Amino acid sequence: MTTDNPSTRSWFRHRDGRKFILECAVIIVAKLVVLIAIWYVCFRPFPRADTSPAAVEKHLLASPSQSVNPAHD
Repeated sequence: MTTDNPSTRSWFRHRDGRKFILECAVIIVAKLVVLIAIWYVCFRPFPRADTSPAAVEKHLLASPSQSVNPAHD
């Protein structure tokens, strides 16, 4: 039942289909590169919060006068 008729072949096996897949792959890779660049430029430089048990205990046991007041908008 397998026919090798060109009209029944998959569109992705044609030149236009391969070009479409290549363009999609290039767009995906470009977006990943941009997202990674944004991560390293914008988010990576910020220091991580100290989540050690001692720091958390110190924060929880601090009196309200010792804690830092967040700025109100």
